[in-house]
Amino acid sequence: MAVKIKKEIADAVNNPDNIKVLASIDRHGNVHVVAKGSITVTEDGRIKYWELLESSQTNKNVTYALWFNKEIAINVITTDRRSYQIKGIPRVNLNAGHEYEENYIKAQEKNEDNDLAAVYYIEPTEIIEETYSSRLAEETKKHPLYMHLDRLAKKE
Repeated sequence: MAVKIKKEIADAVNNPDNIKVLASIDRHGNVHVVAKGSITVTEDGRIKYWELLESSQTNKNVTYALWFNKEIAINVITTDRRSYQIKGIPRVNLNAGHEYEENYIKAQEKNEDNDLAAVYYIEPTEIIEETYSSRLAEETKKHPLYMHLDRLAKKE
């Protein structure tokens, strides 16, 4: 089920100074993780991803995820070290037509050497803040006794 991307997270994804990492799996379950600067959030809240290389492993894996309704994951790391994980399912692959052409022109404007193999639209299914301080607070609240034993020992 799709989840709504909050403005704060959309802004983080759309900031070109932030790092975006895409994780996918192939048909054998092998993990593939790469940095992708071409991931954005559209005004209507969808994740848009430009795949620039036709023969890339990422393109193969995201196509596989689209065909077989599999999740991929995107991690966004902001310049102030916040981290957001967005899980989602690719729903659309554009590689021809008016909308594809508009995106191709924009890709060329960014860098004339850019090719554009596909424009993917990804439906977000889960968003988790992965910043350490946030995860620590949440995990401590859920599991207050999960800690290393030396932290429980009395200090003398």
